[in-house]
Amino acid sequence: MKDINKILDDWNCDGITIKKLALIHGGNLGATLKCYRQSAGLTARELARQMNITPATLSNYENNKRRPDLEFIRDVSQQLHFSADTLLKKI
Repeated sequence: MKDINKILDDWNCDGITIKKLALIHGGNLGATLKCYRQSAGLTARELARQMNITPATLSNYENNKRRPDLEFIRDVSQQLHFSADTLLKKI
C-alpha cells in the first residue's frame, strides 16, 4: 500500500486536492475520509470490512450523515496510513 502522505499533492477528488481540502475552513470530514480511502485503492465495502463496520456506517461517515467516534478515527488513520489529526481538524 502506498504511503498516503507521499501523494497528498497529486491526489484529486472531485477537482479538489486533499491538501487544499484540508485548508478549507470547517473542512468536510466525510469527503476527506473518502479521498483517503480512494487514494488507498479501497472500495467502501473493503474498508468497512477491514474496520469491522457495515458499509452503510462508512457511507454515513463519508456523506456526513454521522460523525465517527475517536476510536474509529484512530483506527482508520492507522489502517490508511495518515495522521488522525487530519480528520480531527474536520470535526
